[in-house]
Amino acid sequence: MIVPTFKDPATREFFERSGYAVFPGFAKSLVPELLAIYREMLAVLPASDPYFKAPMTGTNCIADMELRARILAAVGRIVEPGMHAILDDFRLVGAGFRVKQAGPDSTLPLHQDPTQVEEDRHWLMNFIIPIVDTNPENGALQVVPGSHKIMPTLRSLDLEDRAELWNLDEVIEPLTETIPMRAGDAIFYPQALLHGSGANLTNEDRPLILGTLVAREAPVTVFFRSPDDARVFERYEVPDDYYNRMEDFDRDHKLRPTVGRRLADVEDPYNRSRDEIMAAFRALSR
Repeated sequence: MIVPTFKDPATREFFERSGYAVFPGFAKSLVPELLAIYREMLAVLPASDPYFKAPMTGTNCIADMELRARILAAVGRIVEPGMHAILDDFRLVGAGFRVKQAGPDSTLPLHQDPTQVEEDRHWLMNFIIPIVDTNPENGALQVVPGSHKIMPTLRSLDLEDRAELWNLDEVIEPLTETIPMRAGDAIFYPQALLHGSGANLTNEDRPLILGTLVAREAPVTVFFRSPDDARVFERYEVPDDYYNRMEDFDRDHKLRPTVGRRLADVEDPYNRSRDEIMAAFRALSR
């Protein structure tokens, strides 16, 4: 894995080893402004909007594309300046609200995110900034430290998540850590890291900022499994706002891109058996 360009060497070392880095109070002063934008967004959304139809929802679910673009621009404008204090040579790909609505159906199983960059050449990572306190009761983030070194580096948008497919619960659940955070804290993690969250069992929605940062020179690249050979992945270079321009995210993210360009196909280098994966996770526990 290419480690992000954190300015602090100790942060780089911990991130490389564990797969995440927490910055307490990173955006504490920004929370009132972010909360104001969040509340304004809710005030103008009609009750029929797709935003309200899913237990896990967010800015990219809003049907009004103009409103969606305004929210994304406003959130990005607020959070990007602070990133320069801890990182060098990056681009903000996008940042918006991700909301776990109240209810028992809001669990997000441990998973990896689809690959968005060639991970053997460039770095890309997500960040989360809660705008309310998070805890186990309202579905705080969960991570499996070190899992980014074990799980696949090529993850297709149309490929079933391997953690679920291989039924790894036996070895990953004992390693799972819950990361409670205060409003304004920040956590950064690569998309290869196994992460998820429990259900929001409170009476209040749990909003946070979810964004993506990438090495300044790195193109955003997405992958689809070839229909002719499961070991081959189609590779596409796409715009930075590729995900945020999808009219229906649940439908469109599984379709081949209609923007950007197709690059040469690549073969999946991952050849660990399930037994080898299980053994690698058991080694982590020791």
